[in-house]
Amino acid sequence: MTHYLRKFGIAGKRDTKLPTKARYLAALNKAKRAVMRASETELDNIIGSFKRRLRSYDRAQWNVATISTKEVGVWKGAGGLPIAWTKGSLAQTATFVRRGLKVATPEIHARAKRALPAIALLKTIMVRDPYLYLIVFESEYGTKGRNGLKKMRGDIDDGNMRAIAYAVSGTENLRVYFGKKPR
Repeated sequence: MTHYLRKFGIAGKRDTKLPTKARYLAALNKAKRAVMRASETELDNIIGSFKRRLRSYDRAQWNVATISTKEVGVWKGAGGLPIAWTKGSLAQTATFVRRGLKVATPEIHARAKRALPAIALLKTIMVRDPYLYLIVFESEYGTKGRNGLKKMRGDIDDGNMRAIAYAVSGTENLRVYFGKKPR
């Protein structure tokens, strides 16, 4: 979805202004239509530049699950955050980020400073939309974005900034697409 949201003027890596709710919803609706019109090959090509990700997505057994922020972890250094902040659970990462935002620490880089408030502003829309559920792999499977960090029940593969913003703003349980290693 991020690919198409960027195409329609939202979620750009250099965006400095928060989108209005109306502008976000318009771009989201266009993005959903674009995803629905796209062939599987087109979607694979968008993901395909990340070959490990595409292979992991295709092989995994998927289901929709509700998972606690205490059971999953974000990628090592997600959003440019210090690696020490991302070693534990999403809930622990959110605690570091919440404190960092209060004191305006330079350890929270520009991308996170821009993305977190925008996501928090639109959270009520985002958390309920199945197109925007986080993608989580069971630990030690998938793209292994947490290699070398504490083993959790699941590793967030896509939606790390959304997950951090949700957790910072108090969300404790998340609806996710949960990918398990094929049995």
